[in-house]
Formats: sequence, structure tokens, C-alpha cells
Amino acid sequence: MWQASILKHGENVPWTNARDLYNTIDLIQSGDSPWKVHKISYQGPRPPGTPPKWMTETYELCTRDSQLVLHNQLASSEFKGKTNFVPYQQFNGEGRHIWSNLMSADWAWKQAVSFTAVF
Repeated sequence: MWQASILKHGENVPWTNARDLYNTIDLIQSGDSPWKVHKISYQGPRPPGTPPKWMTETYELCTRDSQLVLHNQLASSEFKGKTNFVPYQQFNGEGRHIWSNLMSADWAWKQAVSFTAVF
């Protein structure tokens, strides 16, 4: 899809195919959040006879600790001075709320404007 969207500008994506893209992703070793592999399989009831293949296969789910990944990203010098930690609300011309990132979300806004004062 990316390739299709930039062809009209005479540009190309940096990868020749999906395998090339995945190999590039696998080479990323930023921070100390290792990949964890979880083996999962269907554990529910199976129909009589030959069940569908997906019910008998074991699949690998590869994950990282999202909190640690975010911590490593924010600790990177590439993010220094480029992150706005101030919650905000943005609206279009029709008065509809526009969400563009975490700090424009209702959660961030509510955290900043609703607090309990302790005296």
C-alpha cells in the first residue's frame, strides 16, 4: 500500500519485498527489550472427524515488553526535545474532537485537569 501511495511521486519503498522488510525489522536491536516467543494453540472443543487445521496447529506469537520498549524510545537521544508532554484537546471546524496522539486523548486531559488537592 505504501508503494502504491508513493509511486505517483516517482519514489520507491526501501524494501524489495515483505521478506526484505521483515529482515530489516529483525535486525533492529535498540534497547534491552528482548523478543519473547509464546507458543499458542487452540484448546477448545473440536468437532467430530477431522478438525480444521487451525485447531491442531501450534502458532508462535512474538512479543516484547511494551513498557520497556517505550521507556527505551523515550530515553533515546533522538527523542530529546521532540516530545510534548502537555495534554491538549484539539477540535476541527465542526467542533469534533481530533485525536492525534496520546497527549490529545481524553485520558491524558483528565489526568491533568482532575486532581485532588491535599492541604
